[in-house]
Amino acid sequence: MNNEQWERYWSVEDNHDYWQRPAQSVIDFAASLSPQTHPRVLDLGCGLGRHAVLFAAEGFQVTATDVSSQAIAHLQRWGAVTGLSIATQVCDAESDEFAPASFDVVVSYNVLYHGYREEFAARIGHVRDLLRPGGLFFFTCHSRRDQKYGEGERIAPHTYLSPNSITPGDMHYFTDEADLHDLLRDFTILSIQPEEYTWDFKGTPRFASNYIVIARR
Repeated sequence: MNNEQWERYWSVEDNHDYWQRPAQSVIDFAASLSPQTHPRVLDLGCGLGRHAVLFAAEGFQVTATDVSSQAIAHLQRWGAVTGLSIATQVCDAESDEFAPASFDVVVSYNVLYHGYREEFAARIGHVRDLLRPGGLFFFTCHSRRDQKYGEGERIAPHTYLSPNSITPGDMHYFTDEADLHDLLRDFTILSIQPEEYTWDFKGTPRFASNYIVIARR
């Protein structure tokens, strides 16, 4: 991911509104959990922190990380205004800031697929290390049905520099269910669900197709 692009993107207040509303799939996932049985939650690649705030408001012990210092500063202000306690850290998705088995839940919404497949696999392996045995992993990723699949410069199999992204030029890896089963071979997969919707990109409707994945360590 291009950190400088994200810093510029989050520095513009007009870009914030959509990214302060939690995704329905994460709302549903949080509602299925209890802070008594799964107290420690990591929001990995939290952006402005919409899902960190969601979990913290429900009584979970939340840590949120992101590569963007602008995004983390926004979340710190948000936490101060709401009175929510959220630990924050500026770091990437493979940071060794945390000890193994530090978390009961890891949530990563539209983050892990930025880069090559090897990087995607390494991040999934890192999440496994961060989770306690029996811990839960919720993440989303692009499917090969997404309209962006095949657009831009192809730099590796199923991997493109996307010209139609909120930060143009992002490297995206696109997956399918068979690939996910291979990537998650060290987890027990609980569900893989499609998430398909139309979004507006610079006034042009775009078809988005993701997977919502829940797995157990």
